[in-house]
Amino acid sequence: MSLVGFENGALYRSGVGIEDCMKKVTILEIAKEMSLSRNTIAKALNGGDVSLETKIAVAKKARNMGYMKMRPELLKEVENITSCFRGGTILVLFNRADRTDSIFWNKILIGISDECNQNGFRMQLHIVDERDLKGVETRKLIAEDVCGIICLCVFPLDFVKEISRSKIPLIFLDAPYNAVDFMSYGDVVMIESWYSVYEMVQHVIKKGKTKFSFIGYENGTRTVHDRYGGFISALQMNGIPIDKRLLFTDKVEDDYYNYQVIEQLIEKLPVLPEVFVCSNDDIARYVATALRKIDEKLASEATLIGFDDTIEDNFFKKGIITADINKEGIGKRLVRALMSRLQYPEADYEMIAVATHPMYK
Repeated sequence: MSLVGFENGALYRSGVGIEDCMKKVTILEIAKEMSLSRNTIAKALNGGDVSLETKIAVAKKARNMGYMKMRPELLKEVENITSCFRGGTILVLFNRADRTDSIFWNKILIGISDECNQNGFRMQLHIVDERDLKGVETRKLIAEDVCGIICLCVFPLDFVKEISRSKIPLIFLDAPYNAVDFMSYGDVVMIESWYSVYEMVQHVIKKGKTKFSFIGYENGTRTVHDRYGGFISALQMNGIPIDKRLLFTDKVEDDYYNYQVIEQLIEKLPVLPEVFVCSNDDIARYVATALRKIDEKLASEATLIGFDDTIEDNFFKKGIITADINKEGIGKRLVRALMSRLQYPEADYEMIAVATHPMYK
């Protein structure tokens, strides 16, 4: 009787007849054992286009079954990756502690946590002190078992440069409006914004609306920059004049995430827009509340466009147009982007766009 297997990537045997035993393990048998197609197994073992999770699972199964044609470089790659996954930590950096309980961020964090657990990571959330704009103190807190960092907010470039000194892979959710600044340091996952806003504005133009306002700091992040771009393009495509008095795109306190700022803005409007296009649902809620304070009828008649699909069902203003985002899916996509970076550390940095979908409630 012969016992055949692998230990620490090396072949071992007990008894005789090893070649006779090994040649019986085929790709087809591995496929049957894993309930996968023969083509999937072949791709996983030969560098084809399969997910990292599939590649690891197939390589482990083939090794345990004693598959003879395992490429040494594949074994080494899988061992390097899985050694990081076992007990490794993904550090999530966030710089808006007062908003971590929002629907938007909470669901993204759930997605990150679920994907980390599924792949053997631990998730650690760290709220960055607003005084640590250069990242010096944050970098000191990075533990030795951290194998990847996800930045959920758009931090200052000096902060990113300092964190990158750790030589740990970085994944960013969103970026400055000039995204190239971040793409020198890591991969960027973006929420597609231009097309959805363009479509939502087109939708209300077809209903006869011609007087529009936009509220959101245009150059704060790439997503808001793109949302503003989609808004402007829709108006231009329809020959609708742009009233600059109704564009609120400059930097203000909290980038308009402040009810008092929105209330003052609404009270000082030179004319009343038919449509308020807001860079997200939080601002749309503030606008609806400020309009209601002035006139209940005014609040009910105004058309509001937001983004993110976070308007609660019991909110008094019904029918706010928004764009749906798979928020948990974004969290999972951030982790997968990090896994891909761990697998291919020398690959060029990427910008990954996640689809969004207009909703006409």
